[in-house]
This record gives sequence, structure tokens and C-alpha cells, in this order.
Amino acid sequence: MTQQEHDLTAQQLLEAQQALDVAAFNGILSLAIVLRKRNLLTDVETEGLHDIMSKPLSLAGNADNPVVQDAQHNLDQLFALLVDHR
Repeated sequence: MTQQEHDLTAQQLLEAQQALDVAAFNGILSLAIVLRKRNLLTDVETEGLHDIMSKPLSLAGNADNPVVQDAQHNLDQLFALLVDHR
């Protein structure tokens, strides 16, 4: 689907993308929590998941964006809690 099919404003597109990002983020972390509680996700695997999720945030053009920096900070904190509370 294109923007013209729904005649969305730039703000609506941004809000939709943010909602999808949050939904994906929450789903991945929820799954990681369940796997960790069942001892099916090791510390090394959890660190790898964190690295995979962090990589796009650290790319040139993204890393200097304050919103991306905030997202990275939140991601770091959540994964730190995930590793600490097994």
C-alpha cells in the first residue's frame, strides 16, 4: 500500500511507523523474557539479540538523532534488566 491509497499525512505515516516499531520491540522483548525464564535463551544469545536490535540505531545518520539515542538508551536498560533477572 502506498501513501496515496490512504491519503495519509507525513505525521500519520510517522505515527504509524512508530506504533509498528513499538509493537515489534515489545513482542521481541516479551518473547526474550519468556525464553529467559525457561532457560532457553543464554546470556550470550541475549547479548546477540541486543546487538542485532542495536545495530540499526548506531548506523550513520541514525546515531546522532536524539530520538534514536533515547531508543538506544531504553533498549540498553531493558536488556540489562533482562540479563540481571533470570
